Amino acid sequence: MKDVFEFQSPFGIIGKLFNYLILTKYMKNLLVVRNETIKIFAETEKWKTILNE
Repeated sequence: MKDVFEFQSPFGIIGKLFNYLILTKYMKNLLVVRNETIKIFAETEKWKTILNE
């Protein structure tokens, strides 16, 4: 699986600075944690806990 994630903040140069200083690191961490969670559920029996019986 490959994630392609594009984002852009409003407010011109201030938004670009915010992206560089804060948002890029936050979004990367969000995707890493998301992918780790998906992997855990896919490779174990945990996926059964989210299905309605």
